[in-house]
Amino acid sequence: MKNLIIGYGITGKSVEKYLIKKEIDYLIHDDIPENLSEVKETLIFKDEDFNNIYEVIISPGISPDNPLVEKFLSKNIPIKTDIDLFASYYKGNIIGVTGTNGKTTFVKELSKFLNLNNIQNHTAGNVGVSPLEISENIYDYVILELSSYQLHYTSKLNLDLAIILNIYSDHIDWHKTFTNYSSSKIKILSFLDTLKGERKVIGSNNDVIKSNLPITSPLHKLTSSKIHPELLIALGESIKIIGGQDLYNLFCEYIKVNEINYPHRLEEFKKLDKQNVTFINDSKATNYHAVSQATKLFSQDEVEGVLILHGITKETSENSLDIDPSFKKIIIPHSMNVKLSAHSAEVIYIDSILDLKEKLESLISCNQVILFSCGGASFNDFKNYEERGNYFKDLITSMDLKND
Repeated sequence: MKNLIIGYGITGKSVEKYLIKKEIDYLIHDDIPENLSEVKETLIFKDEDFNNIYEVIISPGISPDNPLVEKFLSKNIPIKTDIDLFASYYKGNIIGVTGTNGKTTFVKELSKFLNLNNIQNHTAGNVGVSPLEISENIYDYVILELSSYQLHYTSKLNLDLAIILNIYSDHIDWHKTFTNYSSSKIKILSFLDTLKGERKVIGSNNDVIKSNLPITSPLHKLTSSKIHPELLIALGESIKIIGGQDLYNLFCEYIKVNEINYPHRLEEFKKLDKQNVTFINDSKATNYHAVSQATKLFSQDEVEGVLILHGITKETSENSLDIDPSFKKIIIPHSMNVKLSAHSAEVIYIDSILDLKEKLESLISCNQVILFSCGGASFNDFKNYEERGNYFKDLITSMDLKND
């Protein structure tokens, strides 16, 4: 009997190394045959191997309605994740972080601040590194970014602290309903045992679970970074749980002098001072809630906002797009399914993202915020949101914009 690795990307390859180390026999399957081009023929799963599989380790993103997954589920074959494997041997403290928006920023900032204060930690999960790549050294904390996909399949995890930043409609094409999606997010709380039941931080959501963040906080007044107050408050509350009031006070001092700024997320990458025009790359905003937040963060009196949308919408409800009224113009590719009847902004359609440069050149003037906050997945035109964000930055750089 053998294990079966389904999905041979970053996670699948980490699982393979783990199984080799543990001397466990395995086979590999990937729906894209090209991904198996370097795999030995004897390790590639074939239909006749089905009855020789006793456990499946699945990569995040593979849908439950995948035919092979459905077949194993119908036979009650256990389906696990790399998170389950990690949890089976790691005995140190683990912090789990999920949410629709802001997970990666939160995880990176929490990790950076804890390390600066000699609280040793390692990040893994949806940040692009499987926890199986972490050595078995016990850190003060391992911080796991957990997507709804990972949480859907994971059954074994012992958390010291569970964080839900927010829950808004997203990935409905995968989860089928918002109820299924939100249930996957809330599942993170089940990994707190009864003794640690209060070690949780819950932010905003569509009334699916009660928030426990304080109503008011001084934190967002202490920083000039363009970051949603909710994320800052969640950081502060998490740090308070980890290290008490003294560590929280150090965090308040930290954010006064340290910007929270990452590529492709509310990234202010260019400014024309004389014309007062600011360019923002927010390519990582792949759902309506993220776009709505971004427009509010960059709303300014006497400054006109120009919002640029792009991508494949994820069957999110149209009424969740709440654009700040300071954004007077919205540029949308014809292929994007967005209804904006509730907004008074001028809607400007382009045939494709390749026509953006010409359109922008005719719109840029003075006293503007040009916000590339997409609201959809990037895959119709780009490999990922990073490539999309770099395309936008290169496009602006290539324009003859004189700062005079």
